[in-house]
Amino acid sequence: MIFWIDVSDIKVWHYLKHHCHRGRGFVFSDTEIKTALMVKGIFKLPLRGLEGFLNSVFTLMNVPLKSPTYSCISKRSKTVKVKYRLPS
Repeated sequence: MIFWIDVSDIKVWHYLKHHCHRGRGFVFSDTEIKTALMVKGIFKLPLRGLEGFLNSVFTLMNVPLKSPTYSCISKRSKTVKVKYRLPS
């Protein structure tokens, strides 16, 4: 299986602006949360397994990125819409 991350996605991995609401701002961008949720859906991983899987993929790819925690993905999954099709 080939796992590919575009250079433009690496540049916008971390959220640079505040979300304009009270409280702490987001650390990870919507692009990153969508990517994590797509990988979760394709490989049918639990959230904790997804976090470890993404971190190990980034380590193998020698990319200086870090996966969000499983609780961050869980909270943000309620606000991010993900569209993908599984091969039949």
